[in-house]
Amino acid sequence: MPFRCQSCGTPEPDAAATCDTCGGFVRYIEDDLTALRRAVSGEPEAALPDFGADLRMGEGTTALVKFDQTSQTLAGSVYGKLESLNPTCSFKDRGSSLIVSAVTDPEMTWEGLVVASTGNTAPSVSAYAARAGVPCVVLVPDGTSLSKLEQVAAHGIDIFTVDGSFSDCFQLADTVSDDRVLNATAVYSANALVASANRTVAFELVAELGHAPDWVTVPVGAGPLLGGTHFGFVELHAAGIIDSIPRMLCVQARGCHPIARAMAEGETVRPWTDPITTTVGAIADPLDGYAADGEQTRQAVLESDGDAVALDDMVIYDATDRLAATEGVYAEPASAASVAGIHAADRIAADETVVALVTGHGLKEPAESELETAPVETDASMVRDAVLSGSVD
Repeated sequence: MPFRCQSCGTPEPDAAATCDTCGGFVRYIEDDLTALRRAVSGEPEAALPDFGADLRMGEGTTALVKFDQTSQTLAGSVYGKLESLNPTCSFKDRGSSLIVSAVTDPEMTWEGLVVASTGNTAPSVSAYAARAGVPCVVLVPDGTSLSKLEQVAAHGIDIFTVDGSFSDCFQLADTVSDDRVLNATAVYSANALVASANRTVAFELVAELGHAPDWVTVPVGAGPLLGGTHFGFVELHAAGIIDSIPRMLCVQARGCHPIARAMAEGETVRPWTDPITTTVGAIADPLDGYAADGEQTRQAVLESDGDAVALDDMVIYDATDRLAATEGVYAEPASAASVAGIHAADRIAADETVVALVTGHGLKEPAESELETAPVETDASMVRDAVLSGSVD
């Protein structure tokens, strides 16, 4: 299979995390132009490694929806790529399908999986592990959304709560992993398969739009989705299939934004050592112990001539509410951050096409608020008035 170093091009025999020659990140790079052309013609899996086991449940090829109301406020063309419509309701399914397929491959030595997660990776890998009958254990920080953990438990997977942040979970997973236990955590250095799978987002966008968009906005913790999507566009550009590479917009929460901070300071990414003050937990990654993953994301943003923004929690939550109320898309707050970032970025021109990756469904992390309803028994006129006025007094 064509795994090789993204930096120096050295071939690798399998999905090793980093290159032995230069330390660069290993990627699956498709050399077959026919496969890439198939990938942008509705068959994104044509440019993915084939491990034999078919565990697919319809992941990928998610809907691309025009956000009409958002486009009007920005005087541009804004689309949402609804990754929330994947089998476990998040973008993580793209990588999970490939990871678990690799574990089942007889040529691989792995026998089981360990997963560090703030939420979406855990139910995703758990679902595919259950489908394949592969042993799996999940590590989550205290305070992880119960909605997400209920998904994990439904698959019969053991859950361990770690006293600390996502970084603490990742470090424990890294300690547990060896040639028999795969660390399935979806960050750059942990798994070359994840970023390789995320390339398919780029393939699908070109297939759906007929061309590359001007911008792609991505909610980011460590950034494998942003980096993988960018690399997919780079592949297509190098093959002559698209004329330009979209600018990537990295969107983080202000209460933990190591990559956006590094972009603003013009420095390499370093771990976030300040208190984590955001409640948007799915993108609150301090990168402690693996800042190189964040730096790889920063490099992808720079290579695309993109940008990074850090948003207050209230801005993200407002965007979550507005997306549901005006576009009909119920997203978890971290996912709606990609749309909020469009309003915050000052480099997006009014005539440009922007795609926001809506990474997870709102049912993953329902708002903790009291729902107000209007009592009614048989008063048909009250109901009719509400329909016609659009509100209930």
